[in-house]
Amino acid sequence: MATLLLEIGCEELPAGACREAEAQLPMLVERELGVRPHRVLVGPRRIAGLVRDMPERTADEWIKGPPEHLAEKAAAGFAKRHGVEAGQLEVREGFLGIERPGRPLAEVLPERFDAIVRSFAFAKSMRWNGDGVRFSRPVRWMLAKLDGETVVGEGSFGHRFTAGPVEIPNAEEYEERLRAAGVEPESEERRRQIVAGLDAIGGWSDPAGALEEVVYLVESVDVVEGTFDERFLQLPERVVVTAMQSHQRYFPLGANRFAFVANGGDLATVRVGNEAVLEGRLDDASFTFERDVALGIDRLVERLGSITFFAGAGSFADKAERLRALVGKLGGGEASLEAARLAKADQASELVREFPDLEGYIGGEYARLAGYPEAVCAAIAEQYLPDAAGGPLPQTEAGKVLAAADKLDTLIVSFALGHRPTGSRDPYGLRRAAIGLCRLAVEGRLAILRDLLPDDVREFVEERLEGLVEVPVEYVRAALASAVRDLGGVAELAKTLFAERETPEFDGVYTAYERANRLAGRASDEAAAEVDPSLFREDAERALADALATVSVDGDVREALASGATLAPFVERFFDEVLVMDEDEAVRANRLRLLLDVRDTLGRLGDLSQIPR
Repeated sequence: MATLLLEIGCEELPAGACREAEAQLPMLVERELGVRPHRVLVGPRRIAGLVRDMPERTADEWIKGPPEHLAEKAAAGFAKRHGVEAGQLEVREGFLGIERPGRPLAEVLPERFDAIVRSFAFAKSMRWNGDGVRFSRPVRWMLAKLDGETVVGEGSFGHRFTAGPVEIPNAEEYEERLRAAGVEPESEERRRQIVAGLDAIGGWSDPAGALEEVVYLVESVDVVEGTFDERFLQLPERVVVTAMQSHQRYFPLGANRFAFVANGGDLATVRVGNEAVLEGRLDDASFTFERDVALGIDRLVERLGSITFFAGAGSFADKAERLRALVGKLGGGEASLEAARLAKADQASELVREFPDLEGYIGGEYARLAGYPEAVCAAIAEQYLPDAAGGPLPQTEAGKVLAAADKLDTLIVSFALGHRPTGSRDPYGLRRAAIGLCRLAVEGRLAILRDLLPDDVREFVEERLEGLVEVPVEYVRAALASAVRDLGGVAELAKTLFAERETPEFDGVYTAYERANRLAGRASDEAAAEVDPSLFREDAERALADALATVSVDGDVREALASGATLAPFVERFFDEVLVMDEDEAVRANRLRLLLDVRDTLGRLGDLSQIPR
């Protein structure tokens, strides 16, 4: 058994590519070599894996050939194709075949390593030479070692600025040698060092989640504190923080202080350089902010007609009009309507062009500076929430209504233009919009009527709802077929049905629904348009009709289950005493309609046949 080292050296990889490589390398190594690495080491300039207890030969391989009964026709050809005599073929489980002996690992490793490199799938790849390899960034070296034997390449490289080529005498010494050359190869250790450095300074925050990117931007960790001119504190705090984080990946420390992670170099010089870069960013932000404020939010609104929302969807002025209409349908009041009119004003601002992360928030600030009511300003700032699967919801009612209208409009317009997501492609963020809409309904308790959505959009949104409600999906699907009109109500119904599934009331409703649906559902085209009591022939059918008239399944779900459950004994008696498929066509049609009425009445609680019992 040997220790195997595989290292792919590259130009600096983006953080996203590092994360993709970290996830894919174990699977690729296992596919090509049959084992998973015990260590995966990924940084901006290298992707590496270490495998302990690696067999020094590949496993013997059984090559299955033709069935034994076709030996006379096919054995010779199969044997020739694999370079053996027909008499050397073996029979296993009724098939001819040959066992190919394993090969020394050092012999097969170059081609298997090449296959691993070629199999990475990055969101963005490039081809930089003529060998056909596509990779996130150009590959500059490769190294494969079995213990002390170098099979591919010559050696590794240390830190770009402080070290050159690095000899790796043995695979087990890989990490030690890199650390001696100024490289911390393990991403989790870099993260630990960064957090420790920030904690030592104290007071740091990371609202944009820059840490997850910074971990993959450096090979060595030095956490440095910097400052900027206090005059920039006149800007809204989030503008300052966005300037720090969106471009530079700095960490705010409060007031005019910030921290950053240096990748080596003279730290005094690096500090001065980073302070100058941030002040340049803040100068730009200050200039554009002041110009936007001087213009005013109402003048910005006037410019929206010349800015396209997206191709085929009109301008942002058109979107604002659609938002106002949707806000009205969602029950929004004056604050929501005014916020909808102003919502997209910041799309015409210079600051949002410079810092897109500020959209919504800065529009709220501009409205506040123009003297609009706080409810309007807060709604504008909250219009894109929730902007991630677990992100915060709007805290104001006007904000919830505007956020729902914005997501509804994007979904409706996108689907109308044929932009439904396919596979992993979702350029307009429609899955995120649908999940956000469901969360506003379920967690935000906003009444979002299902008939506001066109059929294809409704289906798409309700698919997201199935994954959001924390009950088995069958209960959500049952509730979606109910008479409940709003998304939040569907979620509550599904939860209640699941919670009541073991009660006698649920069992009674389920049994009555299923028995009625099983027979009448198959013959619904033979049923009468309505029940005619004069066609009753048996006491059991009269009793069922009378009991059905007393049932109410609207309102509280538990009360509805209790009411619906009273039908169970009447349905059971009906099936014991009544022949539904009577020879008399009118009687038969009347009995089928009675059963369908039972099903449809109880079905206001959902399609209970979706729930397995």
